Amino acid sequence: MTKVLTTILSVVIAVGVFTALWVGLNMIFNQATRDFTRFSALAGGVLGLVLMTVIDGNRLITSIGVRPDTFEWSALHIYLFWPIVGAAIGAAIGWFLSTLDDANMRLGFGIAAGLGIGLLIAFLLKGRYQLAMRTTPLIMWPLILGAIGVGLNLLRRRDPIKGALTGLFFGWLYGSFGGAIQGVEQANLAETLLAGGVAGALGGARLGLTSNPDIVGRAEIDQRSRAWIFVGPAFLFYSAMLILPTIQTFLLSLKNRDSTEWVLGDNYAEVFNDPDNFDTSSFGDIFGSSILPWVAFYLVAGLLIAFLLGRETAQPFNFGGAPLLPLGIAAALFSFALFSYLRGTIINNLWWVVGVTLLSTSLGLAIAKLADGVKGESVAKSFVFMPMAISMVGASIIWRLMMYQARDTSKSQTGVFNAVWVWLGDFSTSQPGKAIVGLIFLAFAGGLTYVAVRSLAKSASIAALYLVLAAIPLWVAYRTFSEGIGGYTIRDDGTFAAQTVNFVQSPPFNNFYLMMIMIWIQTGFAMVILSAAIKAVPEDFLEAAKIDGATEGQIFWRITVPQVMPTILVVATTIMVNVMKVFDFVKVTTNGQFGTQVLANAMFQEAFLNTNRGLGAALAIVLFVGVLPVMIWNVNNLLKEG
Repeated sequence: MTKVLTTILSVVIAVGVFTALWVGLNMIFNQATRDFTRFSALAGGVLGLVLMTVIDGNRLITSIGVRPDTFEWSALHIYLFWPIVGAAIGAAIGWFLSTLDDANMRLGFGIAAGLGIGLLIAFLLKGRYQLAMRTTPLIMWPLILGAIGVGLNLLRRRDPIKGALTGLFFGWLYGSFGGAIQGVEQANLAETLLAGGVAGALGGARLGLTSNPDIVGRAEIDQRSRAWIFVGPAFLFYSAMLILPTIQTFLLSLKNRDSTEWVLGDNYAEVFNDPDNFDTSSFGDIFGSSILPWVAFYLVAGLLIAFLLGRETAQPFNFGGAPLLPLGIAAALFSFALFSYLRGTIINNLWWVVGVTLLSTSLGLAIAKLADGVKGESVAKSFVFMPMAISMVGASIIWRLMMYQARDTSKSQTGVFNAVWVWLGDFSTSQPGKAIVGLIFLAFAGGLTYVAVRSLAKSASIAALYLVLAAIPLWVAYRTFSEGIGGYTIRDDGTFAAQTVNFVQSPPFNNFYLMMIMIWIQTGFAMVILSAAIKAVPEDFLEAAKIDGATEGQIFWRITVPQVMPTILVVATTIMVNVMKVFDFVKVTTNGQFGTQVLANAMFQEAFLNTNRGLGAALAIVLFVGVLPVMIWNVNNLLKEG
């Protein structure tokens, strides 16, 4: 109960502080047009307060007393001393600058004030945070960022000197403090004072180059501040949580495993040259795959149906509607064959992207259409959407233990799939069972053939589609009568024995079995979004098509799908981004073993288990670069729709 109350109190305090800060900033910027001297003093005080609060809060500088590890009201003066000092110094600097109009005096005062603050902070740094500067980063970063500052200001048609000083300030900070040796015997106070003093002088010089605005400039400050006050918290959070970590990760990727030396592109070369990440050595074996004949069969069937449909619609080929199913099956089977012989972490990620995105979106669209307007629609959709409420870790455990689990065949199977598979193997290898199963699939094939014959008078393309689909149960019936189906193996003496499938441990298709977990979750998401889009299709279009004699299939493919295509693309790209970052499923089920490694899990293992921060950061950047174009494209589409 104490923890709950503490959490609630922390949230209330955080919200109260944020609200007070937001209101206070508005009140401060209100002073810009009323009393600029007061505004400068308040603004300087806030900046000084924030700076010293951050420095002292991270315990970088020496406290005025013994600072307890946990908060105590009796030590409040210790917590507040340096923030109050920082606020007082900042307010004094802001007030004094607002009284100076001479450019040289402002510049001199700015340099002096910045130098003093820099030396003060450097002097107060604890011994373990003092530093010994390295020459290379100390020269490289100020030059690089200074040049960038000059270039940006020239592009914006502003003073290049101000841009140079801004770049030099941040470059010196990173080159001195970020690139130095800290907390070792070589570190000393003299170099720490030099680093802090130069940084303060550069920042003060940049501040001194500003001038007191006239009445128009003060009004602009008041107006422009509103946007920053509203956007500022989000921008700070975005910068702290995304932009700065991304930059830091990229810099880490250019260093060795313990970040002590620059290796530039060596980590990226290792990522793409490592056969565990990208292996094409077995690609030639794809031409002997037993899947390719089925790919050719469905590809030819899809093209034939497209030709027949084209004749019905006065076109050379028409790929909308009936041809999509066999062509989709051909594409899926080809991807299975392709990814079975192209191996590695990067290939696995591509397989996840293709498989999960296409199947989740397709199944979501199919369910949304089939359930549209039928009795019990909400109940059916609720069951499909329900997996979205389960965490990825929970879903992985459910599927691994309840669906994929394989036990010794002498015991009853607890995994659903293996239980059905073993039972089917036992049943279909017995004479009565083989006859029953074979006849069931023969009847199914015969039913599809009958429907095809009945459809021939209306549409040759639809009839051809049913005949193509009839090939599947016909092939299963043939296998049943010849060899039987299900989980079994034949002993040397010719008898049958039950056999399970190690869904998680049997490469390469274990990757697809892991994908099924994410498909199970993401299909509900796709269904809900696409269902809303389908219901938003204008009824006038549908009624007009029915009056013209269009079938339900033609209405769906010719009217509904084009109308909801923007939504389909948004759903597909959203799922694609989530799939690229897949981690939980692989971590929980296989931990990247048995040929199931993906980029996110490899990054985690290299950075945190193998302590190779350089290679782990390189893998993170490769993953980021893969996700970024899809994110940009998705955001642009959303902005266009808005």
